[in-house]
Amino acid sequence: MPVVAMDVFPIELTLREPIPMSNGVISSTGNVLVRLIDHEGVVGWGEGVEAPALTGQRQADIVADLDHLRPRVVGSDPTRISDTWARARGALPSGTTALGAVDMALHDLAAKTLGVPVHRILGGPIRDVVPALALVGSGQADADAEKLEKRRSEGYTWFKVKLGMGAPETEWGTLALACELAGPDGVVCGDANEAWGEDEAIRFLEGIGDREVRFVEQPVSRHDVAALLRVAERSPVPICADESAGTLESVLDLANTAISGVSLKLIKHGGITGVMRGAAICATAGLEVNLAGKVIESSISAAANLHCAAAMETVRYGCSPANQGVVVDVVEDPITVADGVFSVPAGPGLGVSVDERILRRLAV
Repeated sequence: MPVVAMDVFPIELTLREPIPMSNGVISSTGNVLVRLIDHEGVVGWGEGVEAPALTGQRQADIVADLDHLRPRVVGSDPTRISDTWARARGALPSGTTALGAVDMALHDLAAKTLGVPVHRILGGPIRDVVPALALVGSGQADADAEKLEKRRSEGYTWFKVKLGMGAPETEWGTLALACELAGPDGVVCGDANEAWGEDEAIRFLEGIGDREVRFVEQPVSRHDVAALLRVAERSPVPICADESAGTLESVLDLANTAISGVSLKLIKHGGITGVMRGAAICATAGLEVNLAGKVIESSISAAANLHCAAAMETVRYGCSPANQGVVVDVVEDPITVADGVFSVPAGPGLGVSVDERILRRLAV
């Protein structure tokens, strides 16, 4: 059952509403889809998401990496995912986004061949529904309050507030409102995207007071891990690492430190295989997991995230597939949120079907 063809499709996805963060505003992205076909015509899909601020890679870089990996993928057995992943990672250690797209497609193809959902080949589901972590925050009190209330009316009770864009008093107020709206069974967390220096971070974290904030993500630069650890040691709020946990090796390095959790991502850890290996490290080391998409992705990546969330031991720091705000998705039946939760896809493979007519419209 070898892979006989690998096709690469650069596309552009656009958001209905741009997302502000401390390091810029994102309104569109250049992603890359991968289609693998086996000798019987079974198809598997994967996706690489452009994220230059996180991975240093743009769409053209991902395409070039996929071209480099093609000889190691075509001719491989799609059910021997670990072997292909290891060989591809060894050939291109820095190409985690391309590796992740290939790995995703291999999981889709292998699970379809077996007639089961992807989470079944990851060890089976621990959960069938996953709370949806809604992203809010612009540093503007009125706008953020309006968005929080809208999300709550739609059933969300898990909120991640983007920080580092407004006055501390404003953002403390937004966190307080999020806690009120989340209620006793909800979750509120924050994400500063490296916005602060060490002293500024401590002042903000201490100012959160007794608000029930589960964690704050990446308060300081990824380039100063020592400062991140010092902040974590002094912070009254648990600290989660994202940009500082850019590889599986760095996740391992954060074990047994003051860091309480890490953000795992398909694009930075090498797809489903990498994310699940990261989750195993976290489970062993007592680190919590935040499982996040990268701002703008299709339901292909969203489904992959949900299968990982279904199979890993815990996602206590939330799961945020990032297809909810796109103007046009590439699948026939996009992943959606109902009553504040995602249902894990139950169909074979990733459980989503690409609409190739839409794919052609989105092609770059």
